[in-house]
Amino acid sequence: MSLDAARAYLASPHLEPELRAELQPLLDAASGGDGGALADLQDRFSEPLAFGTGGLRGVMGAGLRRMNLPNVRRATLALASVARRRAPEGRSAIVGFDTRINSAAFGREAARVLAAAGYTVYLGDRPLPTPFLCYAMRRLGTACGVIVTASHNPKIYNGYKAYDDQGGQVVAPWDAEVEAAMNALPLVPSPPSTEGDARILPIPPAVEEAFLEMSLGFRAHPKVFTPARVLYTPFHGTGIAFVPELFRRAGLPLEICEAQAVQDGTFPTAPRPNPEEMAAFEVTLKDAEAKGVEVILASDPDADRLGIVLKHRGQWIQMTGNDTAALALDYLAREKGVKGTVVTTVVTSDFLAETGRLHGMPTVWTLTGFKNIAVCMHRLVALGETYAFGAEESIGMCPSAELRDKDGVTAALLVAEMVGHYQARGLDLMDAVEGLQERVGSFHNRLVNLEDPRPGGAQRFAEAMSRIRAAGLRSFAGEEVTSWEDFASGEWRDAAGRVEPILDRPDRRDLALPIERSNVLKFRFGSGAFAAFRPSGTEPKLKVYLQSRTGPGLLDRMEAQARSLLGL
Repeated sequence: MSLDAARAYLASPHLEPELRAELQPLLDAASGGDGGALADLQDRFSEPLAFGTGGLRGVMGAGLRRMNLPNVRRATLALASVARRRAPEGRSAIVGFDTRINSAAFGREAARVLAAAGYTVYLGDRPLPTPFLCYAMRRLGTACGVIVTASHNPKIYNGYKAYDDQGGQVVAPWDAEVEAAMNALPLVPSPPSTEGDARILPIPPAVEEAFLEMSLGFRAHPKVFTPARVLYTPFHGTGIAFVPELFRRAGLPLEICEAQAVQDGTFPTAPRPNPEEMAAFEVTLKDAEAKGVEVILASDPDADRLGIVLKHRGQWIQMTGNDTAALALDYLAREKGVKGTVVTTVVTSDFLAETGRLHGMPTVWTLTGFKNIAVCMHRLVALGETYAFGAEESIGMCPSAELRDKDGVTAALLVAEMVGHYQARGLDLMDAVEGLQERVGSFHNRLVNLEDPRPGGAQRFAEAMSRIRAAGLRSFAGEEVTSWEDFASGEWRDAAGRVEPILDRPDRRDLALPIERSNVLKFRFGSGAFAAFRPSGTEPKLKVYLQSRTGPGLLDRMEAQARSLLGL
């Protein structure tokens, strides 16, 4: 089947020459009995790219399951057709791209497809941060949007985020309809005509000004404050376009890691430009030591997430997204008087929800991914409730109701001000986290990333999830299982045998809705700990989320048992 699909792909008159040159030798080798070439073809053509938690994402190259110009055309043609039906009054669209290899070419192709479909298309004139582009979608009232990015993945990857008429990443019914429309198209659609190119315009400079003013509005201006030196790295990405200017306007000092400020999609100083991974900070840490700076702020390449590394009691440590989110919410509530409803995900630590409760803020729970947080934001608006703050454990937060995705640009300014506030009180950020936990209770969290990039990795992870479901866990790492949630069935169960639907607002049943179905399992234990298992929606990974209320030792035991149970 893969050989036939590859032959059909190669037979297309519209296939780019470079993709043809890549694929033809592989097909020849597979046809001659080369097992490795056949496995490679099976991986390229076994299934199409699908919309996961972060849109389409894959290794660049020739094939149905690769990121390339044909797939960009297919996705954009499909998005345009769905947007015409779902947002018939819309006449404009936005396209942006990051610094990755081929991102500008993919972005230009998406813009040309949308323009040929009749839209006025605002195309970024340079690599721009995802949060700005999402803000611009709502500001300009676009019918749909495209951002070409693979976030924090290595240089061989690229991706495609599709947005709806409310400026959020596509969810039901848009996502299923876009995928269905893609599947109905030729594997290699013809390139767009040039007739619509006159409808491709730059994003108005006034929108950039408005975004910067919005971000500046989240300064709390605390009475106890001393401007603090922090070191910023964009990991060769888009953050450099906005973050230094934002700090300049705020009047706050900012050191730049110059070696990582160069926009370069090969990520020469950080092959895995993920601000969740300490290994990415090797060059940054050397720069921080040389400059005598003790706090590092890091954007991923599309600048929607913010990582923090700081020197705490003489040692460089990395803050978790869970700790950062809870501390930011507490800071905004205390110093800026923020009120309203908090939105978070089912695998995020309870630390955030408890911090919200401390300040009288209810919490809405949803599935992983800011596209799901955006849906909850829409619903809060419909209910007449005030959105206060949204965050998930993977170092993403959004303090503003003016966009529908996470915002690492505004977060950088917010965190830098927090650093100055706490330093003026003789504390670093981890001291502040410990102080907050003295008020709401102790929380220790860990994310275990299990990767299997080989062909068939997704299937092996699916089998591992089936083993967990079949295990009938009653204890885990010495902890009694008191309840568990299977998001695939939508059922919450406890040890006494009760069964209820999983709700997004269990403390407000008058407003609650069932949480959407997903392949996630979450077990809660008597001590307040939990373990959650989730295959990644965009990468060949299975993620295990662990929470302990008693100490890090339990995290070690839970991780060991999770690995044993998974057989990985």
